[in-house]
Amino acid sequence: MHKPVQRKPVQLFGVVSAELAGRRFIADGKTCSAVAYGNLALVIRDIDLAEWNPADSAWMSHQASVHQRVLERAMHVGTVVPARLCTVFEHRDELDELVRSNGDHWRKALARLAGKQEWCLHVYGGPHVASHHEPYLMRVAASATQAQPAFEGPAAEHLAELWKACGTLASGSRRIEPLENPHYILGGTFLLRRARLRQFRAALMRYAVAARELGLTYYLDGPHPPFTFV
Repeated sequence: MHKPVQRKPVQLFGVVSAELAGRRFIADGKTCSAVAYGNLALVIRDIDLAEWNPADSAWMSHQASVHQRVLERAMHVGTVVPARLCTVFEHRDELDELVRSNGDHWRKALARLAGKQEWCLHVYGGPHVASHHEPYLMRVAASATQAQPAFEGPAAEHLAELWKACGTLASGSRRIEPLENPHYILGGTFLLRRARLRQFRAALMRYAVAARELGLTYYLDGPHPPFTFV
């Protein structure tokens, strides 16, 4: 008598091109695999739902860190379309239907994001402690919006020019809602072609002298998978 096939729950981290099928990415001591589904590949791993505890903030922070590491490793070998944090299915069969309903969207996203990385610019004012202790997914990606920033105060003109200069070099931009830090002035994510990164850094350097005179400090955070552009 044949034993029934055991179907394990599956976590989806993101989508990559079919050429990456078979690749493995290790994080948190566990292996995630790029598995072919049609002409795409999904980065997945089996999970134990008994260990699943999304109500625990520390557990969620750890999962966000693992999610980032998996996709950052995948990003080094190809384009990635990130999935939402903690996207889980009862078994792999459900992924077939997911590909049927989302395949065209994912293929277009892979083409649009090819050769690009997400970089995040943080601007602080005055003496401060940077809020960089949480994983990027928890700290930044969840608070990104397409709404344009409103510039106020004595540094408004400088910040407006800085935002325009950065946006001109990027394929897309997102404003970050203010982090829970009273010294956080401005934040934004930028979708950059790798070839534009040197120009982007040079633009920041051009504004850095004026920034110091205004008591501002820049932090450039990246590269990241395009979490805020999918």
